[in-house]
Amino acid sequence: MGELVESLVSVKRKSIKDQVFEQLLTQLTSGSWPPGTKLPSEQELCRQLGVSRISIRDAINRLAVLGFVETRHGEGSFAKEISSSTCMDVLLPALIMGQKDIVQVLEYRKIMEVGAVEMAVDRITNSDLAQLEAIVIRMEEDPSNEEQFAHDDFEFHMAIARAAKNPLIISVNEIIRSILSNSMEDIVRNLGRRDGRYYHRKILNAMKRRDKEASMEWMREHIVKTIERVHAELEL
Repeated sequence: MGELVESLVSVKRKSIKDQVFEQLLTQLTSGSWPPGTKLPSEQELCRQLGVSRISIRDAINRLAVLGFVETRHGEGSFAKEISSSTCMDVLLPALIMGQKDIVQVLEYRKIMEVGAVEMAVDRITNSDLAQLEAIVIRMEEDPSNEEQFAHDDFEFHMAIARAAKNPLIISVNEIIRSILSNSMEDIVRNLGRRDGRYYHRKILNAMKRRDKEASMEWMREHIVKTIERVHAELEL
């Protein structure tokens, strides 16, 4: 028998959201949905794919950010003309990221998200704050749906990045969205919901006060605490 190649890693099952994204992407890139075609409704896609609305919305949002679809309020989502740069945006994560473990993702987040919240405090709007408040309230209600909680946890951090009003930060986060989202699901599944509820409220309250130092410190503590708990859980 041949020797095991040390660089190989164990194969992991793809998340449902990634599978939905890939199926919709295939419909767009194969020509099944030519430019201008209206995509099936969320309800119809849920029925055909046997998944929740959260997974459908996540996939369509990713496709919209990457330039594959256009979502028109009150009308639905429509396929767009595909360019070479659009395809590269999809291929880039697979080419350069690979399968990163959860600690590496958290280390990236500690650098990026502390900086993002620093900028967001100066630039955040009342509408941004209202969106963050709605997310935190949903998390504090302690829903039994673990998938919904992980989705809200992830969207809280993405909303802060958007509130920083820096297009590069937003674009990078969207490009590696699946990596960030999958790591969040692992965190919620393995560590529970307590820290998310506690720290998100602290971060949001500091942002409402426009207290930059407190916002940064709560965000830093939130992620460092998560790293410490992951190390303890995995006995690293």
